[in-house]
Amino acid sequence: MLERRFPGAAIALATAIACSLPLNSASADSIADPNALPPAVLAISEKAKEPVGPVSTDKPIDAEKAYEAALSPSTAIPLSSFDIDQAAPLDEMKADYEQRLAEEEQKAARLAALEASDKLLAYDPEAIAAIGNQASSGHTICCPGYACAYGDAIVQGTATDHAAYGCGMCTWPGWGGGNSSFRSLGSNEALLREAYDQIAAGKPTVIHVAGAYGEHWITLIGYHDASDPDNLELGNFTALDPYDGTEINAGEAYALYGDFCEHVSSL
Repeated sequence: MLERRFPGAAIALATAIACSLPLNSASADSIADPNALPPAVLAISEKAKEPVGPVSTDKPIDAEKAYEAALSPSTAIPLSSFDIDQAAPLDEMKADYEQRLAEEEQKAARLAALEASDKLLAYDPEAIAAIGNQASSGHTICCPGYACAYGDAIVQGTATDHAAYGCGMCTWPGWGGGNSSFRSLGSNEALLREAYDQIAAGKPTVIHVAGAYGEHWITLIGYHDASDPDNLELGNFTALDPYDGTEINAGEAYALYGDFCEHVSSL
């Protein structure tokens, strides 16, 4: 009606509408030139020209949907195009696990071998100092009581007065709260092997030795270079010396007394 009644106005209105809309030259070129589509779209294989999912060849391809399809691994790179060996990653993981397990077992074996030849029981120096020693106390004949008190400090973590074990005596009925053993092993070899076994089990051993001033008792707390537990010497053992409470190499200061006696806690 407008065109019939006002032909000039219709033309003017169409011209105004066309001029009022912004023209995107890039968009126009993209529509005119199909090669201007995003690279990912152009990279789609020839099969993409066939129907892909909901896309229909009867209708123009929506550039945005085609671009999203190109980004999808399931469309752009079908898994069926690869020959994937599912067992290979599992075999590699198993081999890696077995290698790590073997390395851990070797490490544990090395540590066990090291502990079999060298071991020192942990102790608290402050507890040993709290117990005291013969030199500082004047109790020059109380080495057995001090030695057993040192043993308790290691086994139980307590600092007990040496008199609790029988001051100046060799009976020590209180070591280990009554759970103790005083015995002769019958030979030096058996005595040192027993000391080795006790220390390996985490228990110190009080043994009878001879020094420059006669008989003495010391607390064995470790061994070293013990490659053959059945062929040991006193020099293979580390001890706490009740004389002054210090850590010593037992064989450098003393010799075995000869009665093969020891005292151990059964805790």
